[in-house]
Amino acid sequence: PQAVRVVEIRQGPVLGGRRYLAEVVPESTVRVLAQVPGAVSELSGEEGVLVEQGSPLVRISAPDIAARISRVRAERQRAEQERDFACKQLATDRVLAEAGDLAPVQLDHSEKGCASAELAVEAAKAAEREAGVAGTRAVERSPFAGEVLVQLVDEGQTVMPGTPLLQFGSREQLLQIRVPGGDLADVDLGTRAEFDQGFGRVVAVGAQAQGPGRLFELLVKPDEALPQRPGTTLTATLITDEREDATSVPEESLARDDTGAFVLVVEGDSLRRVDVTPGPRQDGWVAIDPRLADGAIVASGALSVLDITLPVLAVTP
Repeated sequence: PQAVRVVEIRQGPVLGGRRYLAEVVPESTVRVLAQVPGAVSELSGEEGVLVEQGSPLVRISAPDIAARISRVRAERQRAEQERDFACKQLATDRVLAEAGDLAPVQLDHSEKGCASAELAVEAAKAAEREAGVAGTRAVERSPFAGEVLVQLVDEGQTVMPGTPLLQFGSREQLLQIRVPGGDLADVDLGTRAEFDQGFGRVVAVGAQAQGPGRLFELLVKPDEALPQRPGTTLTATLITDEREDATSVPEESLARDDTGAFVLVVEGDSLRRVDVTPGPRQDGWVAIDPRLADGAIVASGALSVLDITLPVLAVTP
């Protein structure tokens, strides 16, 4: 008998597709820029640490803004004192005018002075609020819940408005896959993807090719949260053909000749040829039609040299 290496077939789902390298990226990413000139006095947000929305990330020491706030505060206090004096004088002048000891023109002058002082106080308060807004810009806070991806400045560094301070990303993560344009024919929004920790679906397809390789960017949203940190590289498969319950054999068990593809089923000490139609491939296995019986054994490797008319000795690797 001729020795034949045999393998038992598999019955179950087969996910066929193309494999790519995928990078874990935040779903939302922003670059935080300085809004005021000054020096970085504190970096509160550490890289990789999750923070809530509104948490302070960077503090900038801006002496000119602090001096401006002190000046407008002093101006507001002076305006309030002048208002208090003018309005107190108005109250006295009204008493004198009622007694006939003060001319109406002088009373009108006092009323105008009190009203002007009130307006001066309102203007001073508005200037103080404006300076306060400028002061709040010296503290950059997290725009949403997430983590600092990269700090772009160091403590003590001088910055100007528009200077990048840090890269901030959301807690929700996606998989970023770059594929050649020819592979997009079988990919669309909603296409399923399988990766190391589960499954997901394509939620965005790049509108144009980028980079020297002219690759298109795909974004896959996982069904469940990923444990990996941003920047981690995973292996992902974009599923282009899926069989719920199929017979699959190793690629070494599938042979071709002039009449088409076939497998050799081992039955006792003999071989039987079965013509098949190959389907999707997954991890070195190929789905075939028609379906074979559960537990069937097929020859694997060097099928072209086997003679199906001779008895065989099955060898399990």
